[in-house]
Amino acid sequence: MSRETENTLLLLVGLSTAIIAATGSFMRYVKPTLLPWLWITAVVLIVLALAAIIGDIRRGPRRHADHVHRTGIGWLLIIPIALLAFVVPPALSPQSARPAAVDTVASAPRRPFPPLPDDAAPELSLPALLTRIAQDSAQTLRDREITVTGFTMGDGERIYLGRIVILCCAADAQLARARLTGPAARVAAELPDGSWVRVRGEVKDLSQHAAVPELSIDDVESIAQPENTYAF
Repeated sequence: MSRETENTLLLLVGLSTAIIAATGSFMRYVKPTLLPWLWITAVVLIVLALAAIIGDIRRGPRRHADHVHRTGIGWLLIIPIALLAFVVPPALSPQSARPAAVDTVASAPRRPFPPLPDDAAPELSLPALLTRIAQDSAQTLRDREITVTGFTMGDGERIYLGRIVILCCAADAQLARARLTGPAARVAAELPDGSWVRVRGEVKDLSQHAAVPELSIDDVESIAQPENTYAF
């Protein structure tokens, strides 16, 4: 591969990284807190590429006859780089994520969590719900209604609320879920799998023995799929 090809590819990688950071599509790959590092990486790659290109121009053309027949192969690397910048992959499906049960977070030391807001049914993410069930020694969920958002997952006669959780990047995605019971569970079960809903209910059993916790719900509201379907 010639230096011209190497420099061009390095510049394209930096520009592609900047594009996915600017458009927000980077959240299909990594969590939002890594955005500053993506920008730093993009800037460093672009600066290095431009410095190399300018340096080669100042030194003048150089001949590398033994590399001529291999130059074309290197340009094929532009294809995956262009796909990274301009093609946004679909969100991961529940089948492609590893199950994340309560016992996966129960190994952390139990401690008292801060109380929930005083609202009638405060919003709580599904990962935060599972974490409180497994680790909250103060049991702040006891006798409290909460509101949780996710997609429906049917399994025989059972219906679950699910959410794909990214710990660092898409490669370590896990499936968080809670079984829906109670008066409104039938309504959720009648919806097609993958329907996005906002449910209101209460965790009746705060013990850590169940692999998947149960959320007794009394209200289900169908909502549009969020722009970012992952939880972090």
